[in-house]
Amino acid sequence: MHSSFLMAFYPTDKVWFPAPLWVWVLLVVATTIACVTDLRTMRIPNWLTLPLLALGLAHAGWVGGMAGLGQSALGMLIAGGIFIAAYSLAGGGAGDAKLMMALGAWVGAERSALLVMCVAIAGFIWSIAITIRRSGVRDVPLMVLHSLATSASGLRKILTGRAATSPAVQRVIQPRFKGWYPYAPAILAGTIGAWWYWETRGSIIK
Repeated sequence: MHSSFLMAFYPTDKVWFPAPLWVWVLLVVATTIACVTDLRTMRIPNWLTLPLLALGLAHAGWVGGMAGLGQSALGMLIAGGIFIAAYSLAGGGAGDAKLMMALGAWVGAERSALLVMCVAIAGFIWSIAITIRRSGVRDVPLMVLHSLATSASGLRKILTGRAATSPAVQRVIQPRFKGWYPYAPAILAGTIGAWWYWETRGSIIK
């Protein structure tokens, strides 16, 4: 009964971890809500990210058993890993990390890798747009250099095992640091891009 229902409901031969149309629509709706709250309040709320994460894991376990749950957990780590590192070492947003983890839990490991690439591209374009809006084209090279320096510093801290007192920690008692910009629009654009690529091109592993 359970197997027959899944075969009827999920139009795919990989029933153990599918990502049908309704899953992508759900994720686009969730990231749209996150985009609105991030633009308005500079926060992505836990009431959105944590239930989305829990439901993603539960869905994977129900559909695919332990294999599906394992893929969901791996997708969560792949999608959220770089954002967790950014939060811990470079002052990234905790809400961004939790949102990406939730998305990864729904789409699994391979789609999460694609998602991270699409979000990174969208984030780079978004950061350029924000920089131009705030201070003009002349500051774009400085923004790129600053981003590279911040990434290199975070990587060095990971490799050396040194703990950092990041702006993310300081924001517990202080406002966000100057120059902060909401990242949820990039996550929304990247999610739509990953959805389009997967549906039109298929797997990134040929």
